[in-house]
Amino acid sequence: MASNLADQVWTGSEATKAVALGDLIRMVGADIQREMLDLKLTVNSVVRQLSTLAHEVSRLSLEVGTESILGGQAFAPNVQGEWKVR
Repeated sequence: MASNLADQVWTGSEATKAVALGDLIRMVGADIQREMLDLKLTVNSVVRQLSTLAHEVSRLSLEVGTESILGGQAFAPNVQGEWKVR
């Protein structure tokens, strides 16, 4: 059982390291159960949201930078919250 838990943690860790390095496609794909399943679902949700936001930021940058379109708006369904400037 301890080996199985360690494998689950390692798999989740590898996915979060990939995201930290900018890989917004990599998700936790292992057969994970119980408490680790909640972590897997959370990490995968974060990856999807970050990927959506990155796509929209890139799209808006191109609109403003190359097409001089001002007033564009990002479309990010199922992404909640606000940017916090510190």
